Amino acid sequence: MQSPSTTGAQDAPAQDAVDLERLLGDRDAQFVIEGLYRLRETKVEALNVVRAEGIGPNGRSFEPWDFGIPQIDRLLARFGAEPVEALTGTPEER
Repeated sequence: MQSPSTTGAQDAPAQDAVDLERLLGDRDAQFVIEGLYRLRETKVEALNVVRAEGIGPNGRSFEPWDFGIPQIDRLLARFGAEPVEALTGTPEER
């Protein structure tokens, strides 16, 4: 069961796409998108660590939404970024 503080974030309807390049310029938009990918990567790593350690709130395992991972994915999609599943290799290989 989700906590009340996370329910709305997951159930929010999809929003219109945002032309980040038009708002910020190509270079700054790329920095924002790269930062979101790196933030997502760090949160996935943290989720894996707490799961491996058996740490969890109220007797349940942590889930991706506890770390905001689906929310980051939706934000990346709004910016027209490549889906995370489509990315191959490690960050060093990209």
